[in-house]
Amino acid sequence: MNLLVIVLSSQLLYYLLIAQTGVVGVFDSHIHDLFTLPIGGVIGALFSAFWRHHALKHELSFLFGIQIMISWFYPNYSLGMLLALGFVVGYTTPLLLYIFKSQSKLQLSVGMAISYAVGTALYTYPFEARGSIAILFPFISIVALYFAKLKSTRTSEKKPFHWPTLGVMMLWIFADSALFETLSRSGSMDIWSQYTLLIITAHLAGVYAAFRYGGELMSQTRLIWVLFVLSYLLYWIEEPILLAIVYPIAISYYNVLLFQALIRLADIRLIGLSMVGVGWIAASAANGIALHNEIWIAAVILTLFALVYPFYFRRLT
Repeated sequence: MNLLVIVLSSQLLYYLLIAQTGVVGVFDSHIHDLFTLPIGGVIGALFSAFWRHHALKHELSFLFGIQIMISWFYPNYSLGMLLALGFVVGYTTPLLLYIFKSQSKLQLSVGMAISYAVGTALYTYPFEARGSIAILFPFISIVALYFAKLKSTRTSEKKPFHWPTLGVMMLWIFADSALFETLSRSGSMDIWSQYTLLIITAHLAGVYAAFRYGGELMSQTRLIWVLFVLSYLLYWIEEPILLAIVYPIAISYYNVLLFQALIRLADIRLIGLSMVGVGWIAASAANGIALHNEIWIAAVILTLFALVYPFYFRRLT
């Protein structure tokens, strides 16, 4: 297996289990205790976009080392440490996606499959007890990156980027995060602690479907929209078993295509700017909706998108 796959999956796991759910869980989603995390993420993504990068392998190794130092104090984070954590994650992700452009869709799919399977298995691990996990994943990233061979990507073909595509990416992240955070706070629909193996299987099925049948992200807009609408419907009618099948497939399917679209930009600046919207603004807005139990807003936005898409976004497919 290409060691860059291990780097990607370990960093995705760090983001999922520590930055996204671990820290939020420890602080009980109190915005006044967490607001510096997304601020740091936006600043980090902007720095990655406009900084002049040299020796990316050494730069990433240094950033992973910073992750370990910050993780050593988990979960006792001050607002300043959360700002630093957000900055490192925000800065690292665009660089990692940029160096991954030399890899195939198969390798991306394998990395995503590993992260979803392991992340789902560890999701029920207590938030306060994830200190060893917080140190382990960046350590794995450093070791794997040290032995990985980075191919020259100077001649990589850059795909044209249409900014409305970023809006579609943000919509999927927004719809996903709003439902995910709502489910995480729901006692009756806590599917992760009840149907772990089923969810892992569904995630792997979604990754395979995206690898085998998925094309460009925009060409799959209707299918992804249907999967999300069905997921929301199953949540509202309280069908946890069916939700544990459909929702993970939706997550895995669109994320493989979304990451593929970002990687194919082959431009750190475009990737970094895109991650400001995709990785931080959309997710933070969704967290706010879930925190105030206003998930109906996400449903309304999905409905409005269905009305607008045929007249404007369709020509981008």
